[in-house]
Amino acid sequence: MPRHHQQRNARGGASLGQAWATGKYAEAGGSAGTEDDVDTDSECRTGATKCSVPLAMWDLGQCDRKRCTGTRLVQQGQVRELRLGQHFPGVILSPAGTRCVSREDEELIRAKGLAVVDCSWNRLDDVPFERIKGAAPRLLPWMVAANPVNYGKPSKLSCAEAFAAALYICGLKEDAISVMSRFKWGHSFFSTNQQLLERYSACPTAAAVISAQSLCPLVGARMRMTMRKGDYTRSGQLARPKGGVLVPGSEPEWAEGATGGSAEGC
Repeated sequence: MPRHHQQRNARGGASLGQAWATGKYAEAGGSAGTEDDVDTDSECRTGATKCSVPLAMWDLGQCDRKRCTGTRLVQQGQVRELRLGQHFPGVILSPAGTRCVSREDEELIRAKGLAVVDCSWNRLDDVPFERIKGAAPRLLPWMVAANPVNYGKPSKLSCAEAFAAALYICGLKEDAISVMSRFKWGHSFFSTNQQLLERYSACPTAAAVISAQSLCPLVGARMRMTMRKGDYTRSGQLARPKGGVLVPGSEPEWAEGATGGSAEGC
């Protein structure tokens, strides 16, 4: 049975502040730590609770493990590491996805969990997607990274940020907070993307998320351009996989300053 009543979803900045495990969500909101924080701040913060849904990750070894937030979450027992070829029954955040994550995925995430593919966008040709098995690969909409390594860069979300973004968008806001409360800089991901996250989480379908994304001033013109090129169907699916919508460690060809992406600092 869905655990709707067991999840107290925080709404708005004030509620998020109350839900933050240490009660300090708003402090220094928008500031990032230093690159050293990636290596030293990953211990669980006081009062942090475990996510209520299963989290998992395929680690393809393409990034610096000392800086990988996904690796840290695995070490903390918050995320289960998957083997190539191992099937995951829940939602998978993957560059191979053709549909944007949305509230349509909430029940599946609650029941079966959420997984990420920890890989580098500029090494997609090296990723054996045929061995990453699951029925629900998904992409993330446009957001800005707040991790110390890639702070302020569009799309370059860490694994932890990718988990938190998908959970938030699907209505599991306290679980998103639980993930990010394990990092000293975690609050800045929410303060940086607050309006976008609220906008996306209010969308009932993948198509609505794509429409909401196109209204973002920083990405709207380019998104409308790619939609005119036929990249998206009316249902919110990508007609051309691996392009247009951002995923962990990626940047699309139309993003300002695009470099092809990197999983560094993930």
